[in-house]
Amino acid sequence: MDFNKDPVCGKRINRNKAHIVVSYQGQDYLLCCPMCQAEFERDPEKYIR
Repeated sequence: MDFNKDPVCGKRINRNKAHIVVSYQGQDYLLCCPMCQAEFERDPEKYIR
């Protein structure tokens, strides 16, 4: 399986089953829930370092 890590909470997410994908500066980020999505979208630079 292909897993990625949610940049906000660190949870492992199966890339093939990701429900929330946010694109930022040409890169896709997988997020586990709407709460993490909102936090990421508020300040993406904080989470991509």
